[in-house]
Amino acid sequence: MNHKKAYELYENSVKILMENQHENGGFYASPPGTRYPFIYPRDHSMAIIGSVDAGLMDQAKKGLDFVLSSQKPLGEFSQRYDVDGNDASYKDLQIDGNGLVLYALGKYFEGSGGSFFEAMADKEFVLKHWEAIEKAVGFILMNKNEEVDLIHTVNSIHEYPAYEHGFEIYANSACCAGIFAAVKMGKALGKDVSQWEEEANKIRNSIMAKLYSARRRSFIKCIRVKDRTSNPIGYDAFASSVIDVDAVEYAPAFFGLVDDTDIKVRSTVKRIHENLWDKEIGGLNRYPEMWDRNNGGYGPWPHFTCELAHHYIRVDNQDMADLYLEWVVDMAHKNQLPEHISTIERFEMWVEDYTSAKILRDSKLKMIENTRNHPKWQDGLAYVTIPLIWPHAEFISVYRSYMEKYG
Repeated sequence: MNHKKAYELYENSVKILMENQHENGGFYASPPGTRYPFIYPRDHSMAIIGSVDAGLMDQAKKGLDFVLSSQKPLGEFSQRYDVDGNDASYKDLQIDGNGLVLYALGKYFEGSGGSFFEAMADKEFVLKHWEAIEKAVGFILMNKNEEVDLIHTVNSIHEYPAYEHGFEIYANSACCAGIFAAVKMGKALGKDVSQWEEEANKIRNSIMAKLYSARRRSFIKCIRVKDRTSNPIGYDAFASSVIDVDAVEYAPAFFGLVDDTDIKVRSTVKRIHENLWDKEIGGLNRYPEMWDRNNGGYGPWPHFTCELAHHYIRVDNQDMADLYLEWVVDMAHKNQLPEHISTIERFEMWVEDYTSAKILRDSKLKMIENTRNHPKWQDGLAYVTIPLIWPHAEFISVYRSYMEKYG
């Protein structure tokens, strides 16, 4: 890996985080004037974690204040917000946002104490938002199915109900990790969080048992179920399994629910790499091309590539960590990372498919124009939505991990 270029990308990623936090505290998903000038709890939470890893504790705290203060009455966080914290959602429930906000708060809490956690951790801030934490955990558990001890959602990380409506692995992993974070904070404050801990352990055990396929030697994407209260779920009208490979099948290890050295994780990552590493331009795709939901053309995503790089660092496979991170560094344009990258052929095929099907929304026309006008178009590549803040936050975290291990 080119360490000079990697460090330059790291430095600019920190700068991009700071420049794209609104004065109210919200991190834009992409800068004003681009495709996502809103605050999405999912992207926002990852930006908070990136801030913690970069040592930007004031920015992380400000971001947490924003999102925790924007919670809905039942404890849910909206799909997205405007800069004033108003609900700007246009999609249904995405419960992984609840887990991610709690998980990010937990990362801030750990980081605020550092080596002197017991004495220095920001307990005052957690106490200030304890009611929001209780409501966030309560909302997650409100959506747990008691038969299988898994969390039900309509949408998850890909915002694609066709493959995510039910008991989906990323949503369950994020929510489980979020509850565990709330448990750790609660214990530090002397709260009785034994019931939360019991429920989190149930969810983790169910992820390991019910969202893992022994024959495939891989975690699976989703148990598709329409109604969260279905009992028995086998008689639900949607009942089926989504077993196609998906980058987020790494989620149980990414969120620390299982060690990366576990054979279940190793074999899952092997399957992900073999099936989703892009054979033409490198980098990691998020799911199979046959899903045909490839906004901007099928191609690799820098932040999923960074996430899998964590695995190779944790299992001490520097060659594979270098392969993944070197691709991210090499594909950065002027130290900026896009949402994803495609070839011109794939991009134009997507434009044709969506135009013919009459499903090309007006909101995507500007994205198409910007992609065709980007300098990388002359290299035969479609850079879709650049910069996206999430991959920069993710690169900060994985770069720090890489340097701690190999620097």
